[in-house]
Amino acid sequence: MHRIGAAVLLTVVLTAGCGVQSGTTDLERARIGLDSVDGRVGDLRLLSVSIASPGPRGSTHLAGDTAALLLTVANDGQDDDVLTGAETAVAEKVVFRDGDGAAEERLDVAVPAGGVAVLREVTGAHLELTQLRETLRSGFSVPVTFEFRDAGAVTLSVPIRTYEGVRPDRLVEHSS
Repeated sequence: MHRIGAAVLLTVVLTAGCGVQSGTTDLERARIGLDSVDGRVGDLRLLSVSIASPGPRGSTHLAGDTAALLLTVANDGQDDDVLTGAETAVAEKVVFRDGDGAAEERLDVAVPAGGVAVLREVTGAHLELTQLRETLRSGFSVPVTFEFRDAGAVTLSVPIRTYEGVRPDRLVEHSS
């Protein structure tokens, strides 16, 4: 009888640990240290999506400021697609910016068939959240919806990176 009880207890403990990763909340995501998220819509994979750290000045993006939204979009399909929009309730707009160039309010980012669109350079091509409506703190996540011409829309809970002392587009990510 004790063996059956021990086996049941062991099964409960092991399966309880399996569910932790799949149902993470934003607070849990911050606590376990995830600094980017991946997603998929149609044949498109959104990879290493994150909001850049505010930098050495602290751990918050202040309301009214801007924040870089970094990602790579990989197209596993046979047809080209286009990122036509992005939105979030925490910013007035999401725009395209190439380094210090003028912000382009109309998103028109080509994602070639079998190729990638790299929007990960804070000093180069990236998306930018403008006129933040609230203070954003490192370690938390915000919902962002990405709209593609053919694949449709996907909403991801995008984490705000913690300052690492290095530009976020220069961080080397290791997988275990």
